[in-house]
Amino acid sequence: GNLGLALREVRRFEEAVDAGTQAAAIFRELGDRHGEAQSLNNLGLALREVRRFEEAIGAHTGAAAMFREFGDRHREGQAWGNLGLALREVRRFEEAVDAGTQAAAIFRELGDR
Repeated sequence: GNLGLALREVRRFEEAVDAGTQAAAIFRELGDRHGEAQSLNNLGLALREVRRFEEAIGAHTGAAAMFREFGDRHREGQAWGNLGLALREVRRFEEAVDAGTQAAAIFRELGDR
């Protein structure tokens, strides 16, 4: 997972997608759903960079649902915000607004300005 983040930082996006995909699969195999959710959210960021927006939407949607399941509101809010950015890229503006609104509500609830 951290490799994917590092690769994204140095703009090696395709490799970041590969690393993120592998990380999510490993966490899934281990039964670590929280690690899988984090990997999916990070994978979605890399997928956006390579303009694979529908896949990014799927990754962020899955991550948000998993974080909600665990009660990890902060990371759920991050996933919703990332989802909104991916939806905007494919001109699904109403859904993007809804996702951004969800993120803002969570961060407001947490007192995270």
